[in-house]
Amino acid sequence: VAKLVKIKKFELENESIKKLKKDEVLVKVSSSAICGSDLHYFRHGALGSQKPNFPLSLGHETCGVIVDKNNTNFKNYQNIVIDPLNVSKCEHKEKNIIGKCGFKKNLCPHQQYLGSSPTPGSFREYIPIHKDQITVLNNQIDIKYGSMVEPTGIAQFSIERANINFKKENKILILGSGAIGLLISSISKIHAGVEVTIIDCLQYRLISAKKNFKSDFIINSNLKNPKENLFNKFDVVFDCVTNDDSIDLSIQALKKSGKLVVVGIPTSDFLKINPHKIRIKEIDIINVRRSKIDFQNTVNLIIKNKIPINKLITHSFSLKNIQKAFNIASKYSDKIIRGIIT
Repeated sequence: VAKLVKIKKFELENESIKKLKKDEVLVKVSSSAICGSDLHYFRHGALGSQKPNFPLSLGHETCGVIVDKNNTNFKNYQNIVIDPLNVSKCEHKEKNIIGKCGFKKNLCPHQQYLGSSPTPGSFREYIPIHKDQITVLNNQIDIKYGSMVEPTGIAQFSIERANINFKKENKILILGSGAIGLLISSISKIHAGVEVTIIDCLQYRLISAKKNFKSDFIINSNLKNPKENLFNKFDVVFDCVTNDDSIDLSIQALKKSGKLVVVGIPTSDFLKINPHKIRIKEIDIINVRRSKIDFQNTVNLIIKNKIPINKLITHSFSLKNIQKAFNIASKYSDKIIRGIIT
């Protein structure tokens, strides 16, 4: 098991595999990807003021192989992808609808989430998982890319949350060309007539955005002083960065009655927002927290629309090299987009 023992420092330790509970299966982890939220903990030890105690067990973008199906209807040695969200304690009978708690799956107060303290994460060799969190891949998606189903689900849910009328709201701006931004671009372009612009200061990611993820226009620039005039041009902005500069640029770039979809996780508790600019344009601010979409739905989306999740994974590291992996990912060096731990 890899544990973050302090800011920017991982260590490996051994843990015994506990006896499986009634509805659990044991999964041998094939890969876990390094998400932006994992990098927040790595760099700052927290998400804003939410500071869990070290050591931290991180990792939630995960695929693997069932090695002990236990008392479930799964089969041993099936390739599977793991939904990090576990709402079994609330008895959400159907995965996409409101449960006994009265909230959507992703807002359930009884939820457990992989790699979100105190729930252990998936940067480890083996992990017990509740049966409701498992989607069988079979040969639908190569297990090498299975960890990319989770971020695809986040992008899919972000678009769903925006409730876009693509025939009228067809000019979209994406701030940040990390995995989520790239996936939002690709999924948005499923709809005919949609025009996607993406802005980032990392040119190599923008090249991938245009080449692999169907972005129409790319802008290599910081967000504080964009190189091009973006004022009042867009119907929807997906902010995959979320800081003072990105919020301000989003408000400037949106047309009247535009939608600002907040996807990125801020590193601070408070951001500066000019309420007058929001009020004058009557901008809707839409927040995204995790996803409530069933993973089979996301798998189907990827297959049907040929979403190029294989183009997201640029680096692969063994568990013993997780420190190197996070060092590279944290500095955006070596042209990394998504690194996976195998």
